[in-house]
Amino acid sequence: MRIVIACGGSGGHIFPAVALAQGIKTKDKNIDIIFVGSDKALDRRIFEKEGFRYSMLSANKLPYNPSLGTFVFFIKLSLDLLKSLCILIKSRPNVVVGFGGYVAAPVILAACILCIPRVIHEQNVVPGRANAKLFTLADRIAISFEDTKRYLGRYAYKAVFTGNPIRAALLKDDRTGNMKKLGLDADKFTILVIGGSQGAHNLNKAFLQALSQLDANTRSRLQVIHITGTTDYVWASAAYEELALECRVYSFVDRIEEVYSVADLVVTRSGASAIFEIAYFGKPMVLIPYPFAMSHQVENARIFSEKGAAIQIDENDMSPDLIRNSLMDLLKDRKRLNEMAESAKRLSVPDSSYTLAEEILRLGRGRRA
Repeated sequence: MRIVIACGGSGGHIFPAVALAQGIKTKDKNIDIIFVGSDKALDRRIFEKEGFRYSMLSANKLPYNPSLGTFVFFIKLSLDLLKSLCILIKSRPNVVVGFGGYVAAPVILAACILCIPRVIHEQNVVPGRANAKLFTLADRIAISFEDTKRYLGRYAYKAVFTGNPIRAALLKDDRTGNMKKLGLDADKFTILVIGGSQGAHNLNKAFLQALSQLDANTRSRLQVIHITGTTDYVWASAAYEELALECRVYSFVDRIEEVYSVADLVVTRSGASAIFEIAYFGKPMVLIPYPFAMSHQVENARIFSEKGAAIQIDENDMSPDLIRNSLMDLLKDRKRLNEMAESAKRLSVPDSSYTLAEEILRLGRGRRA
């Protein structure tokens, strides 16, 4: 059997797709998997690191408003559709899987033209623009949140709840070992801040200002792991030196499971991949959704907050005072932290990769290569 997986443009689309591929290989190592991604360096780097075959399309993006860019978009889409047809005719897959984003569109369209079974996976509560337009072409729509069904309208009958696939490497929770590896104090309260994602400068700045407002005694009981992103790394490192607080500051962390495992609280944006990974580790969260992602992150944060796994702070309300007060409230309430951790764990779907893999394999078995 052969499966083509279309994903690209961001880690949020690619990492669940990689997790799915790992789940498929666990079920049957002889299944041939081919990725189709965008021509961004990120896509190429991940595919090569994971050792999968891949082809590349353009990193095209549909403008939100009609313009000359719209005309250019459709020219590129036509060219990518032709290339997708060539990829599928040559590879003759049993099933094609799309993980949203632009890249999924021409590949799913090509699969429809060639009558190849098609699965769409939606990571967020609210479907993205590309996925929403592709639902009519899908045989199955895999969803990460049960609440997504109400956004599917007449396509809800195609929905199957699978959760958001998590990479196998992340399924290792060694808190004690990673505390030692990172040189951290197991008796201190550890806050993980993930500020390296899209539009996270304001988050980085507000969090550091919030720390500066804590009294010295409170700061002495804390240690912070802060992933700042490349742009904010230098000034954030200098700011931590002035605070005289135990910290580990990184521009990027390759082994994210190591910092997840040692955290007592995670402050982050609310992209679907990240929050489901954090939920697997059962960590309470303070979620500050990126406000310009067509409300995807806002709705993701809302669900986690309503389920008791997180505190949601919207960008417009974010301030050092609010973050400081939220931290102090949680530090004083261990019972609430434990309840949030339990709620997060309940939102996790650890076997999501295998559930989605089985759905795809079931669909693919009906088509001979």
